[in-house]
Order: sequence, then C-alpha cells, then structure tokens
Amino acid sequence: MNLILISREECTEGGCCTLSDARAEHLRTFLHAAPGSTFRVGFIDGPVGIGRVVAVEGQVVRFTVDCQTPALPPWYDLILALPRPRSLKRILFQSATLGVRNLFIVGAAKVEKSYFSMHLLRPEEYTPVLLEGLMQGGTTALPKLRLLPRLRDLWSALPEVSGLRLLANPAPDGAPFALPPGGLGVPLIAVGPDGGWTEAENAAFAEHGFQPFTLGPRPLRTDTAAVALPCVVRDRLACLGFTL
Repeated sequence: MNLILISREECTEGGCCTLSDARAEHLRTFLHAAPGSTFRVGFIDGPVGIGRVVAVEGQVVRFTVDCQTPALPPWYDLILALPRPRSLKRILFQSATLGVRNLFIVGAAKVEKSYFSMHLLRPEEYTPVLLEGLMQGGTTALPKLRLLPRLRDLWSALPEVSGLRLLANPAPDGAPFALPPGGLGVPLIAVGPDGGWTEAENAAFAEHGFQPFTLGPRPLRTDTAAVALPCVVRDRLACLGFTL
C-alpha cells in the first residue's frame, strides 16, 4: 500500500481515526507503526496528507489526519467487454491504480452471457478491489462502474462531451491517433473480449466516433490490453504536450 485510504466515517469529530483491519496490519507489520510515526493517508474521493499514529493497541491503530493536498485526479475512461472473473479482478485493480474514472462493463457477441451473474459484479465485491488499486496508485478517486449487458445501451450511457475515443484492435501498423476537433477531453478506451470485437461491433464503434488504436499485430488477452493501452496512450499524449 502506497497510501492508506480511509472514509470520513472512520474518524471521529475530534479528528481521531481507528483501524483494525488489513490496513492496520499493514501499518503495524510493514510500516512499523508506533506512537509519533507518520504515514501517507487519504480520504476516499478526497485529499491526501499525513497520518500521525497516536496509539497501537493490539490489532488496533489510532491516528490523527492532516489532509490538505488534492489527490491525483483520474484521467481516462474504459469500456471493457466483460472477461472471466479472474481477469476482471486483475483489471479492476490495475485500472484503479492507473487512474480510470469510469468503467463501462459491456456485453459483446463473444462475451458469455452467464458472466454477468458473477459475484464480482456486486458493489460489495468489486469496491474493495478498486480501493486496493487506489491505495497502490496513491490516489483517492473511486472509479464509477456501469454494467451494460447489451452493447447498444452503451451509446446513450457515454459522456455527452466527445473527446478522444479509441478502439483497441490488433493491426500490422500502429498509426498515430488523431485528436478530435472538440479537443482531447477525457480519453475513452474500448477493449474487447479475448476473441475480439466482431465486424458489426467495430462498425458501431466507428459510427460513434471511435478510431482504431493498436499495440501491434499480436492478439493480446483482455487483462493485458486493458493495462497496456492506457499506459501507451498516456505516453503518446505526453509526447504531444498533454499533462494528465
């Protein structure tokens, strides 16, 4: 954990916070928490700052918080054709770490319909995974997750303001993407299922302003593409002078 993430409810009006779960164990075991020691802390969807340990009592760690610095904001949105549960868990964690803002989990022709009944799609199951990813990335903005079993429902769910929209597909040449007339906006990246998007799905994305983007001719697994593509996009935008 590069940041201990807490909610406002875990602190009293006097400013003292108490933890007794895995975060407390991390403080005790890896950061050797002791009265007076400090660590990085942040509020969910809030600022980051410094936590100062007041007491360590068995498995309980008590500390005060001084949070005044804005956290790194999320910088991209991700459309993800629903993969199998094990892959999805990895993608949720890594995407939160990388700075995803919105996650649109969609159906596709090559997505098993039964996947939409997996337990991991319940808020009480996926939220801890996203929070763990935020703590790894040292930031606080909890990604918003939308479930859209029918791909055709995606178009009305997308942000009204259109910016850079990229559709991941294997291709021989990695042609540079073109910035849309309306500006960069929040980049929106669409990653298909392991079997890829169908021709009809590719055409639908093109109709809604998505341009193809590739990492080369080798087909990638969904959990690889969902991590590699944002990193490459961020790097290319930085080369164009954008700070994200």
